[in-house]
This record gives sequence, C-alpha cells and structure tokens, in this order.
Amino acid sequence: MLKPGMMVTLPVVRVAAFGYFLSNGTEDILLHNREATTTLMPEDEVTVFLYHDHDNRLSATMVEPIIKNDEIGWLTVVGVKPHHGVFVHNGVSRDLFVSIDELPTEREAWPAVGDRLFCSLTWDKKGRLMGRLVKGAPVMSQAISADETWLGREVTGTIYHFLEEGAALFIEDGPIAFLHRDEALGMPRLGQAITGRVQFVREDGRVNVTARPLRTEQQKTDANRILHVLQERSGRMPYGDKSTPDVIVSRFQMSKSAFKRALGKLMKEGKIEQRDGWTYLRDSSTKK
Repeated sequence: MLKPGMMVTLPVVRVAAFGYFLSNGTEDILLHNREATTTLMPEDEVTVFLYHDHDNRLSATMVEPIIKNDEIGWLTVVGVKPHHGVFVHNGVSRDLFVSIDELPTEREAWPAVGDRLFCSLTWDKKGRLMGRLVKGAPVMSQAISADETWLGREVTGTIYHFLEEGAALFIEDGPIAFLHRDEALGMPRLGQAITGRVQFVREDGRVNVTARPLRTEQQKTDANRILHVLQERSGRMPYGDKSTPDVIVSRFQMSKSAFKRALGKLMKEGKIEQRDGWTYLRDSSTKK
C-alpha cells in the first residue's frame, strides 16, 4: 500500500502534457512536470517521494526530502498558524504540519519562523502526512559525552524539549545541555538556538549551561540600568538595599541580590550614596 512519506521506485505507465503517471499495479500516482528533475519515457523506473498535494491527492516528487520513511532530522519552521500549530520545511514543495498537540502549552514558548524542530514523520487519522517532535533516546544517541574540557566553553544549542525546571538543548557535535529557567534570558522558545556558557559537567556526560553574561558583565549592565533610573528622576529615587524583592523586580527587572550587587559597585565607584532608604547620584544629591 502506497502512502505519503514513503520513498518508492515505480514505473512510468503513461505520459501526459502536465506530467507522468506512475503505478504500482493497482494505483496511479501523478508526478507533475514541476516535480520531475529529468525527462521520462513510458516504462522508465523512477524513485520518488510520495506526498498529498493541495487537493489531498497522493502525488510524487523526484526531489529528495530531508527526512523520509522512518528517518528523523532537523526541519526549519516556515509558518505559524495560531491556535493550530506550525509548518516545517522538509525539502519538498509541500511543507509538513506539526500540530498544537506537539507544542508547549504556553504560546510564548512556541517556535518562530526560522527556528528548527527535531522531527519524524507521522500520519493523522485521515492518513495525511504530518511532522512529529522527537525527544529522548533518539536525540541522545546523536550527542557526545562531555568531559571537564567543556567547562566554561561558549556553546550554541537548539531547544528540543521543555522540562519542569528548564529546557533541554541539542548542541551539534556536542553534548546534551540543560538550561535552567533562572539561567535563561526571558522565555525561551522550542526550536530556538541559544548561546550560553557551560557551567557544570555532569557525571552522565551532559552539561548545564547559562545564557546569562558573566557576573562582572551583568553587574555593569545592572549598574547602568540603575543610573538610568536615577537620571530620569533628577538624581534621586526611593529605592535602596532595603527595598522589597517584588518592588525591585517590577521597577528594575532584576533580582534583589543583583540589585544589591549593582548598588555596591556604584557606591564603591563613588557614583551614588544612600540616605534614609533613598539613593542619590553623588553629583546631584539633595535632601529628601
């Protein structure tokens, strides 16, 4: 039985103005002229990939797909259909649909156009070809085991699966990596390429990574953010090291500990001072 997703070799049984008809003896398949890579004659045998065209007819192409049959591979997202799913490109004219059932519950974590998903082929109840996300052992089998030489390396990996506390990344020619949600910059997406630094090498050969900059770089960024707020408020603000964590996160988009480290850096540099729970720029401080 012929079905989409298969790579098969079939004979040409007749030629039409718009293409070629192939057959397995019981079913005819159209190979449209635009899907043929060479001129064919009756009785020629041709290897083709089967798919459903836009009229839901089983059709053939001589263009080889990225994945076929039982293969798995990385496919690029080419379209997003809100509330339904995404489309990925498999190297042929008909893109594969990946259902919402395969995607994260949070819409913000859905892949965007240009992201890559690790997919295999599947079929819906009507026999239509679709993409299915791959995780677990098939991904692990393509990864290597890390040793201590990976510690501190800058790596780029693709998020292929979300876990309870973070995301799993596949590093090409590298190990599987775990990105804790506290080490991410914002909400990561499925299929997103993330660049980070290896923080820890685990006994099983996997690694933990962070997407956050080194603390010294982060302190500089946080300190500049505090200075910007002070400048907006004429050199004074009712926030200091006694302010609550919720207020700090809401106003400065950083943790209380990061805020205190940045304040300490600015005070050490002589740029600010604190009085009575307020923070002042040193060159423009006035009494409250």
